[in-house]
Amino acid sequence: MPSNRPFLYTLAALLLAANICAFAPSKSALSLTKSSTAIYYDLNDLPTHLLSGELVEGSQAKFYGYFAAGSGAGGIGLAQLPSMFNEAAAARESASAGSPTKGGPALNAGPLVSLYYDNEISLADVSDAISKAPTADFISSNSQSVNFMASKGYIDKNDFIREMNKKGCNALATYSVFDAISSGKGGIVSPVVYDERIEKYRQESGAGEVASSFVTDLNGFLAVKVGAFIGLVVCLLVDFGLVAKAGIEGFLS
Repeated sequence: MPSNRPFLYTLAALLLAANICAFAPSKSALSLTKSSTAIYYDLNDLPTHLLSGELVEGSQAKFYGYFAAGSGAGGIGLAQLPSMFNEAAAARESASAGSPTKGGPALNAGPLVSLYYDNEISLADVSDAISKAPTADFISSNSQSVNFMASKGYIDKNDFIREMNKKGCNALATYSVFDAISSGKGGIVSPVVYDERIEKYRQESGAGEVASSFVTDLNGFLAVKVGAFIGLVVCLLVDFGLVAKAGIEGFLS
């Protein structure tokens, strides 16, 4: 009977070769591992001053961008502050210019009135100004203003003050009446709004009293002014803060 040992030896050799091929790492796996390792070491071997330099240049460019935009916005904002104070200053100067007054108790309209005008307003002077205020048509027909809105029938603050001065009204009361009518929307008022509010103030006013709607409108005007001032200051602080932060990151970090 022939021996089976050569066949068994051959089979064992084939199985051993198959196992070696199955568990041995492939060539592609070796190359991937090698390339991955090479990339890992390449990133860690990069000089740190190159990366930090790019960050610094980016921060400096950010600063220059913020500075250019912030300078324009900040300049516009700062230019508005004097105009806000000038409006109040004009009313305050009128109180110290020897304007005629009827005296008597002061208008009770809250603390903002005294703070803004830096003076108490006579209740009798306000009542007198409301009763003597001319119609919108009269002011418009006698207007000396050269702006476009006045030429279209709108009431300019300077025209209103001039007509009230002709009637001998107290200047500070005159300013307060126009301010209440305007509601803080500027020195131009619609003729319709002007006539409606003057008529409303007259109807609601009584002996020794001023219409509550006038007090409400006057405080609304002051609230707009105070809110605009605070909002402008906050925006300026944020603007300058962003510029300063970008400057610190770009040049001092």
